[in-house]
Amino acid sequence: MDPHDIIEHRPIEARSGVRRMEGLPRIEFRSSTFAFLFQSGTGWMILALAAAVMAGGSYAGYWWQTLAVLGVVLGVYIAWTHIENRTSLFWIDDQRLFMRRGILMRSEEEIELYRIKDVKVSFSVIQQMFDNGTIQISSSDSSGRLASATPHPRTSIEVTNVRDARAIRAELRDRVEAIRQKRGVRELDIG
Repeated sequence: MDPHDIIEHRPIEARSGVRRMEGLPRIEFRSSTFAFLFQSGTGWMILALAAAVMAGGSYAGYWWQTLAVLGVVLGVYIAWTHIENRTSLFWIDDQRLFMRRGILMRSEEEIELYRIKDVKVSFSVIQQMFDNGTIQISSSDSSGRLASATPHPRTSIEVTNVRDARAIRAELRDRVEAIRQKRGVRELDIG
């Protein structure tokens, strides 16, 4: 288990000119490579396929060549996935959802919490056993991937293989409601 994949609670650093809700810790989360490989259906299929290829190669008498090729291919894929997960970080403070992503080209985005329309968590059968999930955030903000081409476009942010996804969804939902009440913002969808 990678200790960096676990939710971290840190006190919020004071910034000038921004009023903060008192006592809310910063919550960080990211995709987990361990959860991807060992606690998701996709990871289990990749490992089962690797075992099948290895068995076939050893049956044909080419076990060390098969192991070498499989090691290189899987090693590169897993290393890339791990680097991608480690360089992507999402965190929630009392007013915004922040996203930092990218390996070679880095991008940093933020979404005001009151602009978040919906937070959905989905689980595969295997992810349910380990309480990992995919968090999908729908927002009226201009950040993220366009989710619809309606006159009022929404953006969608998706974070896969997140540990303790239910708790993050609940905390995010509570903070969205709190900031909406504090600012007197009401959600209104027209059309």
